[in-house]
Amino acid sequence: MPNTAETIEILARKLERVRILNDLKECKTLEEYQQLVEKYEALCNDDKS
Repeated sequence: MPNTAETIEILARKLERVRILNDLKECKTLEEYQQLVEKYEALCNDDKS
């Protein structure tokens, strides 16, 4: 049985995946998709620092 921290981490990952999927579903053009890629690249780069 996972502890509280593990449960929070699992739920956070699930929530993030749903948020990304919803963002992808809203893309109607290639430009929107490219902007979304740039957004997530920036977020990932911020996470590294």
